[in-house]
This record gives sequence, structure tokens and C-alpha cells, in this order.
Amino acid sequence: MTAKGDLTKNKILSATLNLIYRKGIEDTSINDIVNETGMARGSIFFHFANKQDLVAAALKKYENNFFIFMEQSLTGDTPGERLINFFANVGKAHKEKNYTGGCIFGNTALEMADKNEIFTEIVSNVFKKWVRNLNDVIEEAIKTGEIRKDIQPDILATTIVATLEGGIMLSRLEKSGEPLEKSMCAFVKMLDIKTPSKMEETCLSY
Repeated sequence: MTAKGDLTKNKILSATLNLIYRKGIEDTSINDIVNETGMARGSIFFHFANKQDLVAAALKKYENNFFIFMEQSLTGDTPGERLINFFANVGKAHKEKNYTGGCIFGNTALEMADKNEIFTEIVSNVFKKWVRNLNDVIEEAIKTGEIRKDIQPDILATTIVATLEGGIMLSRLEKSGEPLEKSMCAFVKMLDIKTPSKMEETCLSY
């Protein structure tokens, strides 16, 4: 594909993601995407055979972006600090969006889990990879003595993902960062993370 073709394809995918955030998958039509991009239907169908292929590609694009974000967020001098920085960056990302849109993976899971196996598989794999990545950091943090060791790492990782998704959903509903902040601060305290962090001031009130 030419550079121009790549730009066109990425424009279509970005527009699709924006619409999915605002309207969900089922309520996003090809006409919506035509209006959002200013392109002809033929241009969209040149790159994607149908709506399902387009939405699947958009979800995969967002998956790639999310794991880049996760890699960049899970940084720090110690495993405990890496976890704290990840929490802080999740909170910052949703604050910058004014707590609108929520998490596209959580939204898709709720909307499509009983309706579309292709979308469900994409999202399921995202959550599994997210849990694995956190599990690896938690295992390291246990070895360094930075967090409690009486709960299995995979259970902690799964619970963190589930709780963050719930916090994101409630913050979207209330248009307030408080539910998400409470979720993250609860984990900082429950995990007994011993690394000083930028979240300490935020968590003092909870």
C-alpha cells in the first residue's frame, strides 16, 4: 500500500474509533463514518470489505496503541514504582478525556460479548495480555519485597484489571475522577506498596 493509502486507512480507523467511543459499535453506521471522514463510501470499502472488518481493524489498532501506552507507563526504578506509575498514567489519561468514553475494550465487552465472536475474541485477548503483563511486574515486586506476597500474582493482576475497568466505568458515569482514584488508591494500600510515589497526595484523602 502507498503512503497515501496508509494515511487514508488510518484516517478511517481513527474516525471509526472516535465514533465507537461516542456511540458504540452497533449504533455506528457506515454513513456515520462517511460523514466523520468526509470520504465516499467507495473509498472506505476499498480498504475494508465490510463494517465488521473495519471495526475489527479499529479494535486491533487501539489494542496496539494501548500496549504501547502500557509499556511506556510501566516504567520506574523498581517493580513497585512501575505499578504506581501505571496507575497514575491510567488516571491521567482518563482525566485528559474528562472521563468521557470510558475504556473501548470494556465498552465492547459489555456491548458485544453475547453478539459477535470476532470482537469478543479481540477484547478477550487484550484483557488476557493485560493481566499477563501486570502479573510479570507483580511477581518481580514480590521478589523485591515491595508488595505483599500472600496473594497469588495472577489473582492480583486479574483483580486489578477488573477493578480498574469498574472504576473507569463509574468515572465515566459520574464524569468525575473520584471512583477511578478510589479504585487505584485502594490497590496502593491493599498491596502495601512501599515505593513513595506521585499518588501519595491523591490517596491521603481516601
